[in-house]
Amino acid sequence: MTKTNCSLIACALAVMGCAQAQTFSVLHTFQYFPHGASPYAPVRRDPNTGDIYGTTNGGGSYNAGVVFKLDSAGTQTVMHTFTGGADGGNPCAGLSADSAGNLYGTTYQGGAAGAGVNKLGAGVVYKIDTSGQFSVLYTFTGGADGSGPAASVLLDSSGNVYGTTYYGGASGYGVVFKIGSAGQESVLYSFKGSPDGANPLAGVTADDAGNLYGTTYGGGSGPAGAVGVVYKLTASGQESVLFSFADEDTGNYPMTGVILDSSGNIYGSADYVVYELSAAGQFTVLYNFSNTGGVSGLTRDSSGNFYVALAAPSQYLAYLNGAVFKLTASGTISRLYEFQGALMRPAVSGPSRDQYPNAGVVLDSSGNLYGTTASQGTAGIVYEIEASGKVKSLYAFAPSAGGTYPWSGLTLDAAGNLYGTTQRGGGRGDAGVVYKLTPNGKETVLYSFAGGPTDGERPQTGVVLDQAGNIYGTTSIGGADNYGTIYKLTPSGQETVLHSFTDGADGAYPTGIALDSAGNLYGTTAEGGTGTRTDAQEGVVFEIDAAGNFSILYSFTGLSDGGMPLGGVALDKAGNLYGTTLYGGVGGGAIFKIDTAGAYSVLHTFQGSDGEYPWAGVTLDSAGNLYGTCETGGQGFGTVYKLNRAGDFSVVYAFPQGPGGYGSPEGPVVVDEFGNLYGTLAGGPSTPGGPPGSYGQVYEIDTSRNEIVLYNFPGGDGGSNATGIPVTLDSKGSLYGAAEGGFFTPTGGGMAFKIELP
Repeated sequence: MTKTNCSLIACALAVMGCAQAQTFSVLHTFQYFPHGASPYAPVRRDPNTGDIYGTTNGGGSYNAGVVFKLDSAGTQTVMHTFTGGADGGNPCAGLSADSAGNLYGTTYQGGAAGAGVNKLGAGVVYKIDTSGQFSVLYTFTGGADGSGPAASVLLDSSGNVYGTTYYGGASGYGVVFKIGSAGQESVLYSFKGSPDGANPLAGVTADDAGNLYGTTYGGGSGPAGAVGVVYKLTASGQESVLFSFADEDTGNYPMTGVILDSSGNIYGSADYVVYELSAAGQFTVLYNFSNTGGVSGLTRDSSGNFYVALAAPSQYLAYLNGAVFKLTASGTISRLYEFQGALMRPAVSGPSRDQYPNAGVVLDSSGNLYGTTASQGTAGIVYEIEASGKVKSLYAFAPSAGGTYPWSGLTLDAAGNLYGTTQRGGGRGDAGVVYKLTPNGKETVLYSFAGGPTDGERPQTGVVLDQAGNIYGTTSIGGADNYGTIYKLTPSGQETVLHSFTDGADGAYPTGIALDSAGNLYGTTAEGGTGTRTDAQEGVVFEIDAAGNFSILYSFTGLSDGGMPLGGVALDKAGNLYGTTLYGGVGGGAIFKIDTAGAYSVLHTFQGSDGEYPWAGVTLDSAGNLYGTCETGGQGFGTVYKLNRAGDFSVVYAFPQGPGGYGSPEGPVVVDEFGNLYGTLAGGPSTPGGPPGSYGQVYEIDTSRNEIVLYNFPGGDGGSNATGIPVTLDSKGSLYGAAEGGFFTPTGGGMAFKIELP
C-alpha cells in the first residue's frame, strides 16, 4: 500500500500527528434489545381486552426505551421506540389511560437538547392515541417548570394531566405540575427541601375534592434528617406536610406514591415499611420488611388487603432476588412468590431471569396479579401470579439475536470475511455469539451461546481459524465451574467445549488464544494456577495439542515472574511464545517468553517511566520484533513500546494529554509492512484547556513516532468505546475493528467499522 510521507509536513501538534485522508465507514451495527429492556414501571392492564401496556427504561432501536403492548396471546408489539431526542428517552414511569383509551406517560430524559441535570434533556409528557399516534404534550426545560419526571401521570375528566418532576423548580427540588388540555404547563407547587419535602419520585393521587396527595424521596423535617414526607396540595396550591419520615422503623426515602380510601385514610410504603396515615393524622406501621427487602410497589384491593413487591437492594436480606407478598387487612403476611434468579423460558419469547421486581403489581377483577422485573443479565420479564398461586412468565424481553456489545477484534479470512464475537445478545439467553460479516457487512450468526455449564458465555476475545474453516475461541465465564471455556466451532455450526476451566492448576478466566500450523492451541488465563498468592494476580499459559490434550506450560507466581497475563500469547516462526503480565516483575508488569523447550524467561519488566500495566499482549513483525502497549506510565497516559530481537527495549510513543484526547491504550497494536503501528485507546476529542473526551479513538504511530488520530468516536451515531478492542489490517491498507456502542444511538449495541487508509 502507499503511505503519505508525513515527515515532509510541518505538524502543529505532535500529539495530533499529520492529518490523513482516511475514510471511516460503519460495516455493521449491532442491536441492543429491539423490543425493549429493563421495565422499571408497573404495567397497565386493559380490563376489557386483557391487553397489557407498559414501558421499558432501555432497549429499542436507540437504547432509550419503548412503549409496548402485550396481548392476551402473549404477542408483544412495540408501540413507540424513544430516540432520546425530541420525543424523550428512558421512561421510568408507567402508563395512564383516559376513558377513551388514550395512553399518557413521561420520560425521565430526552426532549429539549442540553437541558436537565444530565444534559440529556429534561424529559417530556407524551400521549399515544387509540390509533397508535405518538405526540409530545409538553417538553420540560429543566428550569422552573421542572426536570426529570420519574412517575406516571394523573388524568382528570377535563383532560388535564397532573404529575411531578424529580428535579427542577424554583429551588431545584422538583415540582408538582399540571398540563391543560391545550398543552400549557403550570407549576402547582415547587418544593423547597425543608420542611416541605424534596425530589418526588412518585406521582400524585387525588381525592373527590380535587386535593392532591403524594410523597417526596427527600426533604422534610424528620428527626433523622431529610428522608422524605407525605404531603397534601390543595386545589388552590397550598401545600402541607402530613408526615415527615424519621428512620428505618417508621420508614424513609419513599419511592412510591399513596393510596386513598373512602374514609380519607392514606396508605403507602417507604423503604422497608408499609404504613397507614389516618384521616386524623395518626401514623401506623402496618408491616416492616426490614429483614426481607425494600418495598418497590404497593397495591390494595377492595377488601383492604395489600400486595407488596419487594426488590432486594442488599445481599444480606432474606430474598436475594425479590418476592411478592400479601398483607391482609388484619396484618397477616404470606409469601405469594419468591423470585429465583433462574431462567424462565416462556413459549412466546427467549429466556430471561426472574429477578428484581422494581415495580409494584396490578390486580385484575379475578384476583390475578401482573408485574415486571427489571432483571440482571437479561432484560426483564412480564409475569403473572394467578389467584390460584401459579406463576408464569408472560413475556421475556429478548436480546438481539445478532449479538450485542462486541468486545473482541475481527479475524479476516482469505475471502475478506470477518469473524468476531459479542459478549452479549444471541437467541439462547444473552450469553453472546460468534458471528461472520461479509465484506459488505452482512451478518451471519455462526453460534449463539446458551450460557452456564453447557457451553460457556460472554466471549470477550476474538477467534482464530484453521485451514479447514474451524473456529476456536474462549468464553470468559461459564463452563462446568463457571471459570470459562475453550471451544471449537465447525463450519457446520457444531460447537464443542475443548476445556472447561476449574480455577485450579488449569487456571481461570481465559484471556486469548493462538493457533500454530500444526493445529495446537495456546493461550493464557487471568487467574488460577499453582501460585500461592491470594489476590488472584497469577494465571497460567496453557496448550491444547491437535489431539485435544490440555497441558500447562507455565504457572505464574505473581512475583518477579509476573502475574495476570491478560493479553494471550503470540507465536514466532520457530514456535516460541511471547506475552505480557499485567502485574509482577517490579510491580508494573512484564514481557515474557516461553521457548520451544518450555523454558520461561522475563524479557523486560516495566518500571513506570517506560510504561506500566500492559493489558494487551504483544505483536510480532516479520523480523521478529515485539510491539505492545501499556495502559499507564510514560507521561501518565500510557506507552507504545518495541522490544527488538536483540532484547533492546524502547518507548516508541508516550501518550500525553492534549487537544487530541488522552491515551490509556488497553488494546494491542498491529504493524504494517512499513513499520507504522495502529491501535485503539480511551479518550477522544477535547478542547484546549477542557476535559478530554472519553468515547474512544483509533490511532496510528508512524515511523517518525508521531501520533495520528485516524478516528475519534463521537459517542453519537458514530458509536463509542473501542478501548481495548484490537484493530485488524488487511493487505490493501484498510483497518477493521469493533466498538462497543453508545446510548441514544442506532449503534447502541455496538458496531463493526472499516477505515480505509491512504
